[in-house]
Amino acid sequence: MTATSADASRIHAWFAARSAWQRRGLATAAGALATLGHAPFQFTPLFLIAIVVLIWLLDGIAERNNRIGSGFALGWFFGLGHLTTGLYWVSSAFMVDSDAYGPLWGIPATLALAAGLALFFGAGCALAMPLWTKDMRRLPVFAVCLFATEWLRGHLFGGFPWLLPGYVWTPGEPVSQLASVVGIYGLTLLTLLISAAPAAIADGGFNAGRRFAPTLAAALLVGMSWGWGAQRISRAPLEIPGAQPIVRVADSGLSQAQKWEGRPDQEWRVLQRYLDASGPAEESRAAIVIWPEGAIPTLRFFQLDNSDFLAEIGRGLGDRVLITGLTRCEPQPLCDAYFRGEVSADQLRLFNSAAVIDGVSGVPRIGQIYDKNRLVPFGEFIPLWSVVSAFNIAPLQRIGAGFEPGAPPTRLIIPDAPPAVVLICYEAIFPGMTPRGEDRPGWLVSVTNDAWFGNGTGPWQHYAMARYRAIEEGLPMARAASGGISAIVDSYGREVAATSPQSLFAEAQLPPALVETTLARWGNILLVALLVFIAGLRFLPVTPRVREP
Repeated sequence: MTATSADASRIHAWFAARSAWQRRGLATAAGALATLGHAPFQFTPLFLIAIVVLIWLLDGIAERNNRIGSGFALGWFFGLGHLTTGLYWVSSAFMVDSDAYGPLWGIPATLALAAGLALFFGAGCALAMPLWTKDMRRLPVFAVCLFATEWLRGHLFGGFPWLLPGYVWTPGEPVSQLASVVGIYGLTLLTLLISAAPAAIADGGFNAGRRFAPTLAAALLVGMSWGWGAQRISRAPLEIPGAQPIVRVADSGLSQAQKWEGRPDQEWRVLQRYLDASGPAEESRAAIVIWPEGAIPTLRFFQLDNSDFLAEIGRGLGDRVLITGLTRCEPQPLCDAYFRGEVSADQLRLFNSAAVIDGVSGVPRIGQIYDKNRLVPFGEFIPLWSVVSAFNIAPLQRIGAGFEPGAPPTRLIIPDAPPAVVLICYEAIFPGMTPRGEDRPGWLVSVTNDAWFGNGTGPWQHYAMARYRAIEEGLPMARAASGGISAIVDSYGREVAATSPQSLFAEAQLPPALVETTLARWGNILLVALLVFIAGLRFLPVTPRVREP
């Protein structure tokens, strides 16, 4: 055995010599380190290091009798460290209504969420153990098994595909363009394989060529992806002046607590903030104004049912089009009666909606309405409400027992602009919600309320994920975020204009749409082919390792 391979084997020996709780502590620390690969940090090499440490920890228990249980424990602790540090901002939502939930409820709620989601990481590592090898073939095993459970995390029980490994590539940069071919899940599979490759460097008993081959192959794959992505971006179509409308995304600048202050004129005060950010109609260059999810608080009336409120919006709009998030109520006869205390919220059907309001000479006309399809569990509705209601637990949104789900997104007709699809908040983290084929829109509108999550990393993570929807579909996006980043994004996920602490609005000409991407045309066919290919690497013949004299 050469000196270099002996040094490599010492790495495995060191990890194998750790006690069970030392290994779990290392897994937790590695999971926390992996979070730095995501927005707003985007330190991708740190994510790679975290995955390598996890593989070396799994190497240390791979030959033990209880390797499946030990693998599950290591994966779970890795997921716990990763998701606790990645989702800590969830606790901020409980601080908004601390009188109802108590200021400390957010901590156990966040830990419970992270612990539950970490089960998928544990399952992925446990699934890999029966197929584990001592050579480089364990690397595709790890990538495929963890990918499988990450896919399940994004789909089971409503799905929560937050912090998928593919998001460690900054949206809009060359490598992120692979999402236009294989989607964020395909990029996740490739990211796991690339990140796992350097673990082979520690494989004692193999010569340097065998140990470094996976790392060199991964580096070549990243380089080729970067080159292809850069070439794709370089072919970006030139903007044609006047061919696309100018869009303004605006925010009120209010925190969630400030927005819901119980003043007698609160709705009108918040409305004025949005009208100020939208600019005077006679001076505005924008033909379309977009306000965030639930822009106006629903304290004393539903906006679509109040003619005086709509008239004020019309006067502020002039001839512009407004796309705004709001709360919609059915049935109509009971909506006003609810605020008079004549009926309970359980008798209403409430929707988290977006409406297109077309202003014509200051007279508002309500156009199409979209009701949010994917609702946030416990945030917008309570699963098994008939059972849970006995414990007097309410969802984080402020009205009634929660929202009703609407139909899946469809194209909305926007005056003087291409048809659009609206994604409300949580929906922007789900790939594939945009209609394709003949129903494909000309652009995406994302309205969200990120003010729930304070000033931490949550709004930046949400923004990065939303930009990937633009890459996948080859469509520009206008994003209005309360308390987050409002921006205009082009069809490559690149930021064209964005709000800043000094400005409550961003304005730009809507970038052109691309032809349908490979992903939009073929769906997940290439992802399945890629998965089969990488899984097949496990069964390639490998020559025996070099033995000691």
